Amino acid sequence: MNMLSRLDVWLGRTLFHPPIILVCQLTRQSQYALYRALWFFAACHATYYGLVEDRGWLFTIFMWGWVTATLLNATLHPDRPARSSGFFRWIFWIFFLSGTAIIPLTGTVSDGTVRALMVLFAEYAATIKTIPPGNSQESKRRQASAS
Repeated sequence: MNMLSRLDVWLGRTLFHPPIILVCQLTRQSQYALYRALWFFAACHATYYGLVEDRGWLFTIFMWGWVTATLLNATLHPDRPARSSGFFRWIFWIFFLSGTAIIPLTGTVSDGTVRALMVLFAEYAATIKTIPPGNSQESKRRQASAS
């Protein structure tokens, strides 16, 4: 395992997995459902900012097709296992880091930086093998109140 792969694994386990696991436990969704939901939100985000900038009809049709495809994927196959590529994650790390590097110069966070962060969370969600059960005391309280 080379140094970049180890860094990728460390970043995923340290920065991304804890909040992803917490969200999955709180919402009772699988990591794959969260993966697909985040890709849908990223598509909606890209479509909104693409339409605000008025990039033309061809771009608009493509973006709405992408939103529709991600919506169908998220609703029809939410728990189907997904795979994530380390190379793909590094591309979005470059987008995210380049976007954060210009924040001191512009004073604002770009829409591409926010979208890259959404995609990074989605891609790292796909790397989680299993979601551990939530807090056992909390689940006992829920079961007692449901009875």
